[in-house]
Amino acid sequence: MKLYFRILSYIKPHWKAVLIGIFFTQSYILFHTTSLWVAIDFVSELFATGPQSAITSDHHEQSNSREDALAKQLGTQDLYDKLNTAIKSILIQENKYRTLQVVCLVIFLSFFFKNLSLYAHHVFFYFVQLKIVIQLRNDLQRTLLRLPLSFFHKEHSGTLTSIVFNDVNAIQTVLDSSFVKMFLSPLQIIFNLILLMIISWKLTLITFLIIPVSGFLIVKIGQSMRRKIRRMLEQISLVVTAFQESISAIRIVKAFTAEKKESEKFADTNYSYYKKAFRAKRLDYLTSPLNETIGVLVFTILLWFGGGMVYRGDGMTAEIFMRFLIFLYMLFQPLKELSGLNNVLQSGMAAAERIFTYLDTPTEVYEVDGAIDLDGFYKTIAFSNVNFSYNGETPVLRDINLVINKGEMVAFVGHSGVGKSTLVDLIPRFYDVTNGSITIDGHDVRDIRLLSLRSQIGIVTQETILFNDTIRNNISYGGKVYSDEQIINAAKNANAWEFIENTEKSLDTVIGERGVTISGGQRQRLSIARAILKNRPILILDEATSALDTQSEKLVQRAIDNLMHNRTVLAIAHRLSTILHADKIVVMDKGRIVDVGKHEELLGRSTVYAQLYNMQFLSDTQS
Repeated sequence: MKLYFRILSYIKPHWKAVLIGIFFTQSYILFHTTSLWVAIDFVSELFATGPQSAITSDHHEQSNSREDALAKQLGTQDLYDKLNTAIKSILIQENKYRTLQVVCLVIFLSFFFKNLSLYAHHVFFYFVQLKIVIQLRNDLQRTLLRLPLSFFHKEHSGTLTSIVFNDVNAIQTVLDSSFVKMFLSPLQIIFNLILLMIISWKLTLITFLIIPVSGFLIVKIGQSMRRKIRRMLEQISLVVTAFQESISAIRIVKAFTAEKKESEKFADTNYSYYKKAFRAKRLDYLTSPLNETIGVLVFTILLWFGGGMVYRGDGMTAEIFMRFLIFLYMLFQPLKELSGLNNVLQSGMAAAERIFTYLDTPTEVYEVDGAIDLDGFYKTIAFSNVNFSYNGETPVLRDINLVINKGEMVAFVGHSGVGKSTLVDLIPRFYDVTNGSITIDGHDVRDIRLLSLRSQIGIVTQETILFNDTIRNNISYGGKVYSDEQIINAAKNANAWEFIENTEKSLDTVIGERGVTISGGQRQRLSIARAILKNRPILILDEATSALDTQSEKLVQRAIDNLMHNRTVLAIAHRLSTILHADKIVVMDKGRIVDVGKHEELLGRSTVYAQLYNMQFLSDTQS
């Protein structure tokens, strides 16, 4: 039930549209019922054979049975007579031809306003359902962007893509096919039941046999549907993941001639989806025939019982019985729709379970009570007894103590996997320390507003992240508006303007997904231009030149030198030649800092640093 109420909470902002939709729903039911009631009167009038037409007959003269006496006690007989008399007082005119004209006019107007109400009813409810879907997708995307990096280490992007699109689309499909019926069908059932009770309470009681039987079937089938739909949605996530991986790694797939293997992998995953989807749909198709069979059984019992009452003249005329059967059929229609609606709702609930699981995932704490804003960086960054673990068990960093002064270039070196990147990732709080503290100018980073903290830090990584957008928008990425002059100056300082000028549309050139239309060195220089433009006092360089060829490295290194000017730089170094003149070189091994000093000092006293230097020196000499 929590899921139902959770989804319904998205309706609250649009309550006015819902109320208007309900008004038109009631109008539709009223005009629809009127059109059917009058149509029956029309048939009775058209085929009346006696001197007094059926439309003007007095029902009281034909109601002498014990059942009618009980009906009068219940009040249903009087209600039927009053309702019938009120309608006929409008229809009956001075002669049959004039009466026929009025009946035809009322039927036309009833159908006209019924369809007008139905149109308005659909429009208002579609407006609400679309708003719900849009808001769900917005909430999901907003939440995912605020989740910590550790979350994305566990979740595949294909799964998240499937949630945002396939699962939300499943809810949209549910709302599209059921949202209107959720309001219309219950009102139709209630209204028709009231009319049936007014027409014949005894026959109506028999119809109640269908409700508990159908209700039981609806619940049981719905529970099974929900489980199957949940498995189906989980499987489609795997299908999306398999497809996304094969496309994003297409260069490797082709290089290793793995097209057949990837196709088979995708086909297997897709076949599993087919089996789960087929089982769910097979169960869905079972609902309608089962309920219809039960409905026909009840209908035939009523035909036998009510027909006998008509033949015996037992308080039931052919006109009344025909009216009862018409409205009974009108009752079966929404009941049938509700039985199918439950299956549709259960598929939506399965999708909603997955969606709300992600919406309820704790996000990064952007602002704690009493958090402060940083207006700049003035003195030091200090690590005090810092320990960190990704899973709370295996330590990645241990006993880290380090002071970085404003204006210093501090390089971090060590073998792969010793925790260099993890250590610098703690400063912008991509992860929070397990123990100890990190302070900037004496303020614990956990006590600083997250957006304020990260606004002081620029980052250039080995893996250059660019967007399928123009060069201008990639350099100016971040929300602030920059002039072309500022962007061009940043590009020049990053040694990027020369190649930008030679592109087809200069700053307006679209560089493709992840910058696929330009070289690795050019991508890195755009990334550096972006960092230069932001002009942040603390700069993190995470192996920014390790993946480049020699010529590109020289261009990028000159750009980095421009970027480092008047900034505090934390550089994770792959090539020691780029950090020989650093103010501090931090040597790391097995998650600890084992030495700190300048190049000449470390070369003489640090075994780990000397080993790294000699390995790289020999490698460069041999190459």
